[in-house]
Amino acid sequence: MISLFSHKGTKTQRRQIFLLFVASCLCVNLFFLPGCKKEEPKVFPQDQLSIEYTVNNETIMIGDPVELVVTAYFPTNGTLGLPEIGREKDVVLLKRDWANIPREDGLTQSESRYRLTSFRLGEHLVSTGQITCVVGGETLTADFPPVTLSVISSLPEEASLEISDIKPVHKLTPRIPDWVWISLLAVSGAFLAGFIASKLWRNREKLIPTPPPRPPHLAAFEALEALRNKGLLEQGECNPFYTELSLILRTYLEGRFRLNAPDETTEEIVIELSKSPELNGAQRNILQDFMRQADMVKFAKGHPDRQTMEAAFDTTKQFVSETKYAGDAVPQIGNRKSEIGNQQLR
Repeated sequence: MISLFSHKGTKTQRRQIFLLFVASCLCVNLFFLPGCKKEEPKVFPQDQLSIEYTVNNETIMIGDPVELVVTAYFPTNGTLGLPEIGREKDVVLLKRDWANIPREDGLTQSESRYRLTSFRLGEHLVSTGQITCVVGGETLTADFPPVTLSVISSLPEEASLEISDIKPVHKLTPRIPDWVWISLLAVSGAFLAGFIASKLWRNREKLIPTPPPRPPHLAAFEALEALRNKGLLEQGECNPFYTELSLILRTYLEGRFRLNAPDETTEEIVIELSKSPELNGAQRNILQDFMRQADMVKFAKGHPDRQTMEAAFDTTKQFVSETKYAGDAVPQIGNRKSEIGNQQLR
C-alpha cells in the first residue's frame, strides 16, 4: 500500500509541474504578442498636406554631414513643391534624393533626403520657406520642418577664434645641387667667350686695318747698303755679288711695276717693261744691259773686274732712284703681272 501510494504521489507531482510550465508559456505569449502585432499605417487627411521629418544630428562640427529626411503626404492629383535649400556657408547642400512610396489610402507619399553641412559657427535654420501642393486650382501649404544646425568648434574653449597669420615660406632643398648650376654657367660662359673670340679672330683683318705696304725703293736701298757692307766687291766675289744684286733689282721691279720678276727670265722682263710709259729709252737700255750682264756672270761664268762690279752697283742704285714713286704715293703690291704684261698676254 505504501509503495503504491508513493508511486501515485510522484505521478501527481509531475502532472502539476507540467501544468505549471504550460501556464507560464501562455503568460509569456500573452505578454509579447501585442509587440508583434503588425503596425497599422498612419492615417492622414485626404484633402490636406501633411509633413513629417527626421534628422540624425543637429549638433555638428564644421564640415560634418547631416542627414535630413522630409516626408510629405498629399492627394494623388496634387503637385508637390519644395523650397530651395542652401545659404552661402551657413547651410550647404551636399546631395538631394527623392522617391515616391505607394500607399493604399489614396494619398501620395513623397520622401526627400537631404545631405547638409555648414562651414560657419553658430545656429543656422535650414529653411524658412514653405512646402506647397497644387491640387486643381487650390494650393495647399505647410511650413518646412524647423531644423536648426548647431555648428560648434573643434577647438578647446580657451582657444582663440582669430585666424593666425600664415607661417613663413619654408625653402625646400633643391633637387639639383648649386654647384651643378654654377658649373653649367661657367661652361656656358667659356663657350660663349670662345665663340665670340673666334668670330673676332676671323674678322681681325676687318677690325684692324692693314698698314700700308712699305715703298719698294726703300727696301731696295736698304738691301743695296747691306750688300755693300758684305765686302763682296773688295773680295772680288763676282758670282754671289751679281746674284744678290740681280735679286735686289728683280724684287724692286716686282714691287714697283707689279711684275713677277723673281720668277721671270730676262727676256720676259724686258718685253713687259718695253711698253711701260713710266720708263724712258735710256732706263730701258740700262735695265736690259744690267740684266744680260748678270746672266753672263751667273750662267756663263763671266769674271768682270771690280770697276765693272762697282759700275753695276751704281747703275742699279741710280735706276731705283730714278724710277721710284713720286712723293708718298705707294700702290698696293699684288702678286700679278702689270698692265703691260697683261696686254702682252692678250
